[in-house]
Order: sequence, then structure tokens, then C-alpha cells
Amino acid sequence: MQELTLTSEQKARITAYIPEYLNWLSSSEGKTDVKEHRDHENFFKTMLEQNRISALTESGFRLLYKALWASRMWTNKDWYIDEKLLKPNGLEKIKKELSNLLYGEGEINLRYDKFREAVAGFGPSSISEILHVMFPDKYCLWNEKPKTVLPFLNLNLLPEKFFKYQIASGDDYLQCVQALTVIKNGLAPSGIKDFIDLDIFFWYVFNNIPKENKKPKEAPPDIGYKVERPPAPLISIDSHEGAEYYLLELGQIMGFLTYTVDKNVSFQNRKLGEISILQEVPQFAAEHIMNTVKEIDVIWFDENENPEYCFEVEHTTDIVHGLDRQVQLKHQHAKFFIVASEDRRAKFQDLVSNRFPYRSMQDRFRFISYDELARLYEAALPFSELKKKLLGE
Repeated sequence: MQELTLTSEQKARITAYIPEYLNWLSSSEGKTDVKEHRDHENFFKTMLEQNRISALTESGFRLLYKALWASRMWTNKDWYIDEKLLKPNGLEKIKKELSNLLYGEGEINLRYDKFREAVAGFGPSSISEILHVMFPDKYCLWNEKPKTVLPFLNLNLLPEKFFKYQIASGDDYLQCVQALTVIKNGLAPSGIKDFIDLDIFFWYVFNNIPKENKKPKEAPPDIGYKVERPPAPLISIDSHEGAEYYLLELGQIMGFLTYTVDKNVSFQNRKLGEISILQEVPQFAAEHIMNTVKEIDVIWFDENENPEYCFEVEHTTDIVHGLDRQVQLKHQHAKFFIVASEDRRAKFQDLVSNRFPYRSMQDRFRFISYDELARLYEAALPFSELKKKLLGE
């Protein structure tokens, strides 16, 4: 591979972002983002310290894999860990090959290929992330951020296929390291000292790319069979109060203690407060948190009065407001849902994938369309009636 350099035009395109980037770094959001990255680094360096890998337990490995940003694509991470990592490989083999990848002899491209050949279930994003956080002075992260930012800035330092498809080999990854090293070194006078600094810079640029310039993700490969669309539900939900009504009914069917902020709102001649089991939110957190939580549209609490599921219905309002209220519960064991019409799903996905602070906890957010809520209610109702009939409950 020939030696890579940046042209004066390429340098100018990159450094044009530096003044605003440095201002952002000094903001509360920027400081939090840097801390998130460095905490991520320190966690993996502790877990995968050379003399500790052999003592890694199954629960420790689960914690490790779930902490990977690359693992956020899996809705059920435990299923993936069980079926795609532990069963085909075994924990002892994974630990051995992780040790060879990180601390073995030979060039990184050879160790990369050896790890991919020996261990199933780890893709380029997860492998590069592990290398990146363990040795940020030597190895880069290769995921959707550089794959989007480099073409946007016209930094044609790598073959076009690297941006269309996953990299296939250790040689490919080595080329990525070499290309991003050139960019990192070019930004060194601006405080970019390692690949974690560069990743934070890429995050900043990525989040400031106009939406129309972001290339859509490629369609998944043909899986060989047709996925049948479920039949349309009999219930029609087309209003904010209608969605809240069915959320309250569904929560009660499923055995939760239900709450709504809209107690005086009516649907089908019934006030939602008459359907809700709880008239007030149980005092489960500090007052400054409670003041925000009380404004969440619908909450399902468990029998110990802890929030389990939080729902914000966004019929016409900005989804951001609902997400911000739910974020206040980030330290609670709760899941967060935006309920809206199907045409708002893309907006939700964009926010939780790219905007701080939602992206740092995006595995806790879900989107439910009105039709999906209706189908869930229709499925739960006969089950509840049969349960009462047969079990007397």
C-alpha cells in the first residue's frame, strides 16, 4: 500500500470543523461525551487486562459483550451471547483467542484474521472496538461513523468497497488503521492525541452532517423466504387519548399498577383517571426526578411500586420531549417506549441512534406503532379472559 497523505484541500475540509468542535468540547455535552468514551476505555482495560483474561467468568463475559457499542444492534443480547458466541465457541476458547488477539505475537492483521477464523460471532465493528479501547494509541474503531464521515469530507484514503461493505480481512483493517492514522496525525495540533479523541471528533462531525447527506443503510440480504405482514388490527388507534386508554387497559390485563398524567382526559366517555389504578406516582425517587416523572403519559409499575415500563404517546408533539422525560429515569430498572404512528418511527430511530444522551442508552428505548399496540391489546384480551375462566385469576 502506497504512503497516504492529506492534500491541502482535504486538510482544510477537516480543520474547518475544529473551532466549533473545540467549543463543543468545553460544553457540558462535550465533557459528558468525552467522559463516556474514557469510561468505556477504562472498563475494557480493566476487564481485559492481560493477567485477568483467563479468570473471566461467564457473567463477566456477558457484561463485557453487552458493554460493546457494537452490541447495541441486538435487541436480545443474552440470546445472541448464548446462541452465537458461547454455544459455538465455548468460553475458554473465547478467552484464549481474545488473549492472542490483544497480546499475541505477530502483526495485527495476522492476529485479526486468526481471531475471526477461530471465533464465531464477532464482526469487524466489535473486534475493532475491542482493539481500539484497549490500545487507543495504535488501533482505530471502524464502524458507521468513519464510514460516513470520510466520504462526506471527500477523504478518499481507502477503497470505495470499504464504505459499501464490511471489511473482510486483517489486511483491510490494517488499511483502515493506516488511513485514520494520517487523519489523527493531521489533527494532532488541535488536541487529537489518540484514536479515542479521533472517534469523538468523528461523532461530532457525524452529528452535524445534514440528514440528506447521510447514506441510508444497505438493505439486509435476501433471507430466502417472504415475511408475511400481520393482518390489520380490528381496533383503530388514531389519537393521543386512544393510545393512552389502550396502554392503561393493557397494563392492567398484564398485572401492572398503571398510572397516567392525563387523569381528566376522556376516551369513549370514560376518564382515563377512572381506568388508571394509581392516581399518584409512588415516591420511588428524589423529588427533583419525581417532578418530571409525574408528567410521563403512562407508566406501568410492578407490585413493589417500581416503574417497569414508561410510555410517551407522541401524536403530534416533538418526540424529543418524551425522550427527555424518560431519560430522567435512566438509573431505574425501567424500559422506555415512544408510541406513535408508524410514519414517526424513522425520526425516533434517528434520535436514539445519533443524539446525545439517547444514544448512550438506546438499547432501553423502543418504538411501538399504533397498529402494534392495537394488535398487542387484541392478543392479550382473550388470554386474560381465558386465564380468569380457567384459573380464577
